[in-house]
Amino acid sequence: MNQRFLSMCGVIAPVLFVFIAILGGALRPGYSHISDTVSELFSPGSPNKLLLDTLHTIFALLLVLFGIGVLQLVRKSQQSKLIGIIGASMFIAMGLLSVSTATIFPQDARGSPPTFPGEMHKLMSGVLSLLSIFSMLLIGIWSNRAKIFPGFGTYSFITIGVIILSAGFFVAKLQSPIMGLAERITILVGFLWTFTLALKMFLLAQIQK
Repeated sequence: MNQRFLSMCGVIAPVLFVFIAILGGALRPGYSHISDTVSELFSPGSPNKLLLDTLHTIFALLLVLFGIGVLQLVRKSQQSKLIGIIGASMFIAMGLLSVSTATIFPQDARGSPPTFPGEMHKLMSGVLSLLSIFSMLLIGIWSNRAKIFPGFGTYSFITIGVIILSAGFFVAKLQSPIMGLAERITILVGFLWTFTLALKMFLLAQIQK
């Protein structure tokens, strides 16, 4: 597949997610980006759920396509190809799992009894977090060893450290008035990494075309 198109998918996906969160919050009376989580926008019975589910599915598919782009780039390298392939494959798996977190397994509405989809949402959120961290780690190692995108490996390792710290902050602030803010810090740091890698890949594809 066209490498520039796949790279642009990675540029667009984080921007689309931010748009979804802003749009969902604007359409939901009383919603707070400081105290409410993003997943609450997709809870059963939420306003405009079909619209938000559709946009979230597009976002998840963009992640999958970008992961395929990373995989294509890794396969062209000569160093640490296996590490890069595993990292890219984890990123693709993350995108595939994300498809169902808003639609099939949405978070339970706040104050409602626990349900199987809601409990699965918690489990899948944990799996997605681990896939995100390990894909960053492996792609960062591959980038360093393959000598592609100088400094990106170090940036990846710093990003992982920040995510671990911010995720710990989020867990500590569960059910607190700033829970939503704590979650958004973690999400945005991770998406900045995705956006940066995608932009570097797009510029490289432009040079090589």
